[in-house]
This record gives sequence, structure tokens and C-alpha cells, in this order.
Amino acid sequence: MTYRKTHLWISLVVGLCVWGAYFTHVVRALGAGDVGGLVWWFVGALVVMVIVETAATGLIAWLFRWRTRQLDDGPTLQAALKASHVALMILVALVLISAAGLSIAGLFGWSPSLTSPNLPVIAANALLAMVVVAELARAAFTLALIPRR
Repeated sequence: MTYRKTHLWISLVVGLCVWGAYFTHVVRALGAGDVGGLVWWFVGALVVMVIVETAATGLIAWLFRWRTRQLDDGPTLQAALKASHVALMILVALVLISAAGLSIAGLFGWSPSLTSPNLPVIAANALLAMVVVAELARAAFTLALIPRR
């Protein structure tokens, strides 16, 4: 397996584990009505992501030091560009679906309570979830599109 594929797999697995645990906690906290400590869970998830990905990237760079090559400008780069485009389209679609949902809800007279302390937490985590889905999709599509050697 190449350095790029190994790094993408690590990013995908770590992202699924860390963000999966984070969003599981968010759903439980919202269900219990206790959203006070979610900012620390978010900061903790970011710190864990940075530390684990940095350590893993350093380790695989050290392990692949004898076999490293420059980035393949051909098929590997094309796969990354296509996957990035797909991820961008997923992100745009999620934002547009959210906007449409809010617009349709407003059309029928429903509006979120702007005084609710949970609204900013829900909105922030919904936006974060959109970015996480797009990033995980980018890694997965890049892995799927990189040609087999």
C-alpha cells in the first residue's frame, strides 16, 4: 500500500471513530437537555484528531521513508481532484437541503425558538456534521478512485 493510501485509510478510520463518538455524545446530551459541556467535547475531539493524525502521519512517513516518491501527477492527482469535487458537491447539497428545510418549515409557520439555549448548539453541530460528512466522503472517494497498481 502506498503512503497516500495508508494516510487516507488512517484519516478515514480516525475520523469515523472520533467524530462518531463525538456525535453520539451530542445526541445523548441533547436528549438529556445537558449541552453545557459540549464545547469541551468538541475541543477534545479536535485535539484527539490532530494528535492521532499527526502521530500516524509521522509514523507512516518514517516507515515509508525508503519507498517515498513524489506525488503522482497523473492518476493519483486526478483521483484526489475528482474526490474533492464530489465532497464539495455533497457539502453544497447538505447546505441547500438544510436551507430548503428551514424555508419550508417557515412556510408552514414553524420557526425555531431563538431563545432556546439548545438552538446554537444544534446549529453548530449540524454545520460541523456537514463538514465531517464531506471530509469523510472525500477520503473514501479518493481511496476508491486511486487506480490499483
